[in-house]
Amino acid sequence: MWDQDTEIENFLSSVIRLIHPDAIYDLMLQTLVSLLHPDGLLLMFNKNADQTYHVTRSWGDISFEKDYCFSNPTVTRRLLASDSYIPLNDDPDTRSVLDLLTSRKRKWLTEQDISAIYCLKYCHALIGFLFIARHDHKLPDASQVHALDKISYYAAHALRNANLYQNAYRASITDDLTSLYNRKHAFECIGNRCLAQTPCALILLDIDDFKLYNELYGSREGDSLIHRCAQLILQALPDNAMAFRFGADEFLVLWDTNDMERIRDFADRLVDRITHANASDMIWDMKITCGISSFPDISGNASLLLHNAEQAVYFGKLEGKGHTTVYQKGLEKRAQNPDMRAAYERVAPTIYALTAAIDAKDNYTFVHSMNVSKYAVALAEAIGMSANDIEIVRNAGMLHDIGKISIPEHILKKTTDLTDEEYAIMKTHVENSTKMIRYLPNMDYVIPAVVAHHERYDGTGYPRGLAGEEIPLMGRILTIADCFDAMTARRPYKQPMPVSYAVEQLQKNSGTQFDPELVKCFIALIEERKIAV
Repeated sequence: MWDQDTEIENFLSSVIRLIHPDAIYDLMLQTLVSLLHPDGLLLMFNKNADQTYHVTRSWGDISFEKDYCFSNPTVTRRLLASDSYIPLNDDPDTRSVLDLLTSRKRKWLTEQDISAIYCLKYCHALIGFLFIARHDHKLPDASQVHALDKISYYAAHALRNANLYQNAYRASITDDLTSLYNRKHAFECIGNRCLAQTPCALILLDIDDFKLYNELYGSREGDSLIHRCAQLILQALPDNAMAFRFGADEFLVLWDTNDMERIRDFADRLVDRITHANASDMIWDMKITCGISSFPDISGNASLLLHNAEQAVYFGKLEGKGHTTVYQKGLEKRAQNPDMRAAYERVAPTIYALTAAIDAKDNYTFVHSMNVSKYAVALAEAIGMSANDIEIVRNAGMLHDIGKISIPEHILKKTTDLTDEEYAIMKTHVENSTKMIRYLPNMDYVIPAVVAHHERYDGTGYPRGLAGEEIPLMGRILTIADCFDAMTARRPYKQPMPVSYAVEQLQKNSGTQFDPELVKCFIALIEERKIAV
């Protein structure tokens, strides 16, 4: 015969391995049915530490309202002060407990067969109730009550540990400011969907010029804007969709559907809702650029799904920001926009003014930028980039060091090694360059290349520590052109290095600092005398 001690030991050995509350509820109910032999059982638990108790599990012949929850601090205090096991005999005091628990305009529980209530307690707190129903109203015997005490004790500890685990896990996947899922969890969820071959779509929402908003209103108000946007996204979120804070000013919606018409309609309505909700009393005209990609019809894996959403945002911004772009194959070729050259010509006077200012401060930086632009264009042409992309490379080469205008002159022109503090200041020229470029109309398209020209192929560069093909192609091109000119150019404090030495260094650092395929092509251009110092 299966005895109670064996049942309890089996429960204990199983419950200590469980980390999910639902699994603990299931095991607890299964064990109590075996121990008590009731006609019905009902478990209620406090899930949120707010003195509200919800029906979590039921078994057998017991009727109750499906969505019932109970909250009565007076009753809770009374039950906490009472014995855990309350037999519902004819004693008026004990009968009144059930009356209090079921006192509503309409009864939520059929009380005629309830023979006992067991109060589940932990650390001087009432965490739940167990209602025991028997048609014959026979009460559990002493050994069953003893077993019930043990089950309750073990279950309470297991639930505490499970809740601690769940809270820690929830914190690890949640963004503190918005309560949306975070970037790390986005990668996990996207990967899981694609591994399971679940058709899905990504909607990437990028708040245009968010840094400008922070400058206008301050970072506290910027945080408030991000929080408001997150709440609007949550309110509009469709079924089978998840929302993430993907970057400082980016949100991501992962939706288990690839019905592109429905997705596009939702994205347009969501963008409209967010921009209109934040339009009042602002001198800043809020715009959101939205990129959409889908799996598996357009993007064949998780990496491409995310990359293509980002590409859609990127090309959407090229069209003037505030656009929604659905990624389609060949979108990159659409960047061959004849107006790109015209855009450059419109801002050319500003670019020359900035480069002239750099020239006045440090002639080397000005000449260096011209050389980098020339070498980068030669490499871009050699690998078959489009005319439009070659123009982007040209402009990025001109502007890649524009942020050095903000570097103190004594650091910029120092002829000895920089100190760690000076080097940290020098590294800020990348971020400063991007800040300045953002204020050049229609020149945002050069930023990915500019911000990446100090990244290294092995992932040890700055500012983001990108590796391999995570680094934008144009950034990888600039890195080679930048380093080649740094080695072969004359400086007041150093002689130019021979081209042969520069080639040797490019080969030596191929695959660590530089893209190995681009290095081969660049060296071939030197050997063919298409690149000359």
